[in-house]
This record gives sequence, C-alpha cells and structure tokens, in this order.
Amino acid sequence: MLATLVATAQVGAQVGAQPPDRLDSYRIVPRKSELRQTGGFAGVDQRFRVQGTYDFVGEWINDPPTTLRHQARFDNADLMAPLGPMLPAFIDVDDLFNLDNLTGELLPLGAPFDVYRFRGLANTSSATSPLEQSSVELYAALLGPWMYVYGQTTQPPWVADGFEYELRLLARTGRSADTNEDGVVDAADYTLIFDAAAVGNALLPSLADWSAQYGEVVPDMDVMDAQLGAALATGLAVPEPAALAVAMFALVVSGPWRTSQTAGA
Repeated sequence: MLATLVATAQVGAQVGAQPPDRLDSYRIVPRKSELRQTGGFAGVDQRFRVQGTYDFVGEWINDPPTTLRHQARFDNADLMAPLGPMLPAFIDVDDLFNLDNLTGELLPLGAPFDVYRFRGLANTSSATSPLEQSSVELYAALLGPWMYVYGQTTQPPWVADGFEYELRLLARTGRSADTNEDGVVDAADYTLIFDAAAVGNALLPSLADWSAQYGEVVPDMDVMDAQLGAALATGLAVPEPAALAVAMFALVVSGPWRTSQTAGA
C-alpha cells in the first residue's frame, strides 16, 4: 500500500512538472520551397513551388509510471503546389504527405537545432487502395523562428507506375520582412513595406514586423541541407532510416535540387 502511494505521488509530481505544450504558426517561403514529382510510366521529373501555412505543435506526453516523452505534430496544414503561373490547378501537398496525421519524435542528434522525425502513410483518401499507399518520412529542423523540412514518399515495391515525391521547404513564424527577397531584412525592405502600408496593402509584413526582424538573415538552404545531413549521418547512431540519411548526405554533395527548372519560377 505504501509503495503504491509513493508511486502515485511520483507520477503526480512528474505530471505537475510537465513542461507546457507549444504551438507556433508558420508561413512557407515559396521561393525557397519545392515539391519534386518523379516516376510514372513516362518517367517524369517535375518541380513545383510550394506555398501555404501550417501550425506546429510540440507536446509532452506522460507515459506512466516515470517516462515523459516529447512529440510533435502538424496541424491546420494548408500547403499547395500550383502547377504553373497560368494554371488554376495545384497539388494538395498536405493531403499528399498526410501531414495532419503524422506524429514526430525529437531525435537526440546533438545538432545546433532541434530535429524531429515523422513517419507514416501518404495519401489516405478513400480513393487510394491500401495496397498502393506510399510511406512518408519527413525531417523538420527548427532554428529560431525558422523551420526547414525535408522528406519524401516511397511507393511499395510492387507498384511500378506510381509517383514519388520529395518535399523541401523553408518556413517562418509570422511573415518574413525580407520583402525584396535578397536574403536579409534591411532598409530596402522598409521602403517597400512603407509604400505598401501607405496604400493599404495588407499582404506585406507590417512596419512592426520589419522593426523586429531588422538585420535578420534568411537561412541558407544549402547550409541547412549540409547541417541536417551531417547530423543524421554522424550525430547519433540512429539505426533507421539509414538509407534516408545516406540519401540526404548525397543530396548535399550533388545538389540535385539546383539542376532543373522549377515550375512557376
């Protein structure tokens, strides 16, 4: 009886000391974000800009009697990849990767940023046969207000004519004040934001956003590729997915994302 009371008190103390959950809203930077589509009978290889918003929720889960586990998930994801500047159609990226139904685990990689790994099934709509469902593997790296996401879908080995997708995106909490897209928030951005505010244009960041972000440098995607690839390849002995870690490291070396034209660029 005494042992039971002590164990109950320990669980209660841990729950009471549980850190608060965290929710951040992110806006994708389209010029830095791409969806790559490959496969099919014709062997297509196409790239599309990605735009949209999503929430990122960090949660602490109590697994009795003594384990406190941290996990993350996407919420309210609204990501799309327009098929071209003159076409009204688009690819529903959040549905394609089943973002709202993935759960991520924090990897103890010892990297200069937190890295979460998400795994699950791709498009789970009723129109997709379970035998044809692809698997999803995503990595999300958080660096200050920025998030870098890299991932892919992999179709079952018995499906020969389906498409596979790679997602690579950069997002920021709130709006980035780098309105002229030169990679840094400076006086040139102030001029654009001031002029937009004068005519009532609410699409650009506010002057308060510019003031808070002045001097901020947009993360270099190649650097983040290298850091994430190196962390996965050498940081921690993560036994799986070893194949993806090698593939990501090869991505850093060969830079295939810069070899072809992006739709809508």
